[in-house]
Amino acid sequence: MKKKTTKAVIIEWVDSYSEENTWIPLANIAKPRNLICISIGWIEKETKDNITIIPHISDFYAKNNNGCGLGILTIPKVAIVRRVKLKYKL
Repeated sequence: MKKKTTKAVIIEWVDSYSEENTWIPLANIAKPRNLICISIGWIEKETKDNITIIPHISDFYAKNNNGCGLGILTIPKVAIVRRVKLKYKL
């Protein structure tokens, strides 16, 4: 993670979901809907198709390393509904 280019964002995106984890009668299947997710993190990588964010960073200011990330998530840009830049920068 580069300290100078790291930017925080909120991303609202659509994900797949499953109603049940067992066999259910077809007549009981729920009406389809979108599952909207909201993720907050620092941008680690971005391409024309995907964005990778990191919600948790530790040891970022330590000498000789740029920190460690936890919960790293890559979201396809076709799934993004809304994206908001945050003012906080590392």
